Amino acid sequence: MPSSTPLLQGSSIDSSLHGVYTASPIKYMKYGRGSITSLPTLIENLGASKAYIITGRSLREKTPVIERIEGILKEKGAWAGTFSGVREHAPIADIHSATSAIRASGADVLVSVGGGSPIDAAKAVAWHLHREAIAGAGAGADAADIKWVPSIAVPTTLSAAETTRNAGYTNEKGEKVGVAEGEMVPKAVLYDGDIALHTPLRLWLSSGIRALDHALELLYHPSAPEIPTKRLALSALPDLFHLLPASHSCPDDADIRQRLFLAAYAALFPFQFTGALGLSHAIGHAIGASYGIPHGITSCVSLAGVLRYYATKNGEQARQIARAACVIPEIESKGDVVEDALAVAKGVQGLVKVLGLGSWLVDYNVNPGEEEAIAVRALRDPAHPDIRAVTELVRTMYAPSSSNDAATRL
Repeated sequence: MPSSTPLLQGSSIDSSLHGVYTASPIKYMKYGRGSITSLPTLIENLGASKAYIITGRSLREKTPVIERIEGILKEKGAWAGTFSGVREHAPIADIHSATSAIRASGADVLVSVGGGSPIDAAKAVAWHLHREAIAGAGAGADAADIKWVPSIAVPTTLSAAETTRNAGYTNEKGEKVGVAEGEMVPKAVLYDGDIALHTPLRLWLSSGIRALDHALELLYHPSAPEIPTKRLALSALPDLFHLLPASHSCPDDADIRQRLFLAAYAALFPFQFTGALGLSHAIGHAIGASYGIPHGITSCVSLAGVLRYYATKNGEQARQIARAACVIPEIESKGDVVEDALAVAKGVQGLVKVLGLGSWLVDYNVNPGEEEAIAVRALRDPAHPDIRAVTELVRTMYAPSSSNDAATRL
């Protein structure tokens, strides 16, 4: 995946008067409790007939979700098979195995069921199948004429991988890498709150912090337009701050989970970008696969610290972050950029704590002394001008005491 510089020194991120929005290839977004029964109709709308499910072992073995979806597809003669071996962070070996199985099945549409790993795996499988088709077409073939295998995403978390053109996976060295193509975006997304009830609460809530990470980092992403992207991200913030604690208190409430699906979609409303969404995501990529930290938990580790870092710099990022203080009822805006941005960071940290998700690098056996290596992986450049500052920032993520000490040095 081509890299983007997360700190973007000198780049303008104020899109209030100038911007451009490129529409996502998503054609359908279906939502509502029980809406999984409309899956065959979505397949038909895409001009496909045989669906191959891509998912993880937990959903297959510990819940009735996959069996139910298989039953819905079999009733219409639309099931081509199921690959349920996608592990966390989508190791490349799993992607190769799924690609081989799907190639042999004759499926003409993929259905990814789960969180970010199965959805990204399905996108990566589509990319590999397309590359194979190009190679098989011969030297004179035009790649633009080679049809992609489309996919439909059925998310069970709030990670919103279904809205992007990026597919992150783990290579043979255990490093997080990826590919990005517009045609990899799922052509349809189906949000069913009843299915979401089978997602373990900690996974569900931590993916909600990932959604919060999306909304806040979108505000200072240099390619994000004010309309519709940033406005929808701002609209998602009060819902996330209110609904995540509600879901924590009432984990069996499918209506709350349904509303959270819509908030997560608005938090990362589909727009086409490449690389890490922002510095919090870049750090998350650097620590996730390398240390076995779940996607959502990486945001619990990194987001509040990154927001504090930008707030103290008092730059354009701080001004964009401060906007959130005006829309989140739990935060009182003071009308000062730095104070408001710091209040947002404090609010995020407080929400993580309320949800019981407080996490530090030491909790995942990340030893002190590895902060510079993490910073290099996050920035993708050992000579990056902010390498020292980000190294110090990562040091604040080790433990509460190190956070207080190192924050004064930023």
